[in-house]
Amino acid sequence: MRDLLPGEMAAFRRAEDAFRAAASRWGYREVRTPTIERYSLFTLAGTLTPQMLSRVYTFLDWDGWSGERVVLRPDSTIPVVRAAEEAGLPLPARLCYVQARFRYSHNGEESELWQGGLEYLGAPTLLGEVEVVAVGCETLEALGFAPTVRLAHVGVARALVEAAAAGDSARQRELTDRVAEEGLQALAPELGGKLASFTALALEEGEGSGFLANLASLAGGTLPAAVPALEELRTLADIVAASGRRTVIALGMPCDFEYYDGAVFEFAANGAAWGRGGRYRPPFGRCATACGLGIELSELAAALAAEAEAPPPPAVVPESPGDLPRALDVIRRIHRAGLAARLEPSVEGQAVVVRVAAAGTHLLTGGTAAPVSSLEELISHLAQGK
Repeated sequence: MRDLLPGEMAAFRRAEDAFRAAASRWGYREVRTPTIERYSLFTLAGTLTPQMLSRVYTFLDWDGWSGERVVLRPDSTIPVVRAAEEAGLPLPARLCYVQARFRYSHNGEESELWQGGLEYLGAPTLLGEVEVVAVGCETLEALGFAPTVRLAHVGVARALVEAAAAGDSARQRELTDRVAEEGLQALAPELGGKLASFTALALEEGEGSGFLANLASLAGGTLPAAVPALEELRTLADIVAASGRRTVIALGMPCDFEYYDGAVFEFAANGAAWGRGGRYRPPFGRCATACGLGIELSELAAALAAEAEAPPPPAVVPESPGDLPRALDVIRRIHRAGLAARLEPSVEGQAVVVRVAAAGTHLLTGGTAAPVSSLEELISHLAQGK
């Protein structure tokens, strides 16, 4: 956990605004859930992996005679599902949020990370995935990124785990947890023969329908349970690619497939992943299926903050104390025009200055002072230099 100083906070707001704008354009309504939630909410079957549960901040909430165990919110999806269910929101429901999640770190990573998230509860198959992917891409594109959408499907991983476990339920649970944390590579030592060949190809990343067609052909005689997932993924990949976005098939991606149950995706750009999501099955309530994503706003803000900071707004400088009311009126008019300005006592060290005096108003830029005949003229000059 750390402070966000002005430059970092400006970068965070930029990322947050891009996400909110994209979500709003698609009709998502914002919600917010409590920072502290019941621990039992996250111990429901398949909600969080054992490794993730080991990283939650948990303590007893001594309320009267009860001592219920609570946590600092480690994930936002489940609380949003809970809130929608408790409120009886009609389905389908398009919900979005901007809030922090808290996870204990063993290696120096940040423990408080902010996300911009979507939960499309009751999302129709395929249309839901296409829409959620589009919101993620629009967010990153608004920030100057050209995202690559990396696609996978948990049906492939599930079929391989079942084949490797060979009916041993304890073994299947163990392999499921390993794949959730490590990806398909965790299964490579467990498989032989044609299954090993299929897994080796699946671990390679490829583009386009041809790659998925080859995988589906190989799976037909080796792992038939994976074929429907590969066909579904092929359709999604074709649609996303047709929208002008680059897609990569990345079946080796780690994902919690006790939580997700369909296509999953990750948004990559400039050598980093900025968010992920997919089709999932809410663990309780009326909603049988949903699709969502989380955009890593903390990481995006850190990347954006490394860019050059914007110059400070123009300084309005009254020539004397008696000119201060006039200077405040000038600032008020500038602000009403949607422009920034601040009050300063001196012209020294200022890049752009509006000097206000009884004799008139002057605009100083680059060491040159020019009189302005009206506030409209001044605002026009400031708008051009914005």
